[in-house]
Amino acid sequence: MTEQRNQLAELFAACWKDEALKARLMAAPKAVLKEHGLDVPDGIDVKVVENADDCVHITMPAPPMDLSDDELSNAAGGGQSFLTPH
Repeated sequence: MTEQRNQLAELFAACWKDEALKARLMAAPKAVLKEHGLDVPDGIDVKVVENADDCVHITMPAPPMDLSDDELSNAAGGGQSFLTPH
């Protein structure tokens, strides 16, 4: 998970320096993620949105399926990423 976050952080930094890369990431995120070592499994859709000074996007996670209160408590803030490093 930490490796994925590092890869995403590097990609975001690259996008801040390269408007063409940023435009490609927003238009075809799965392809650009793959180019940067992050595969997205088939059947998963990826949407990239950009926060701005006057607009912040908050992602509401999908509800967990059939977890006990203890399992839910342990899962909060954690979990697996859908991105898989090469």
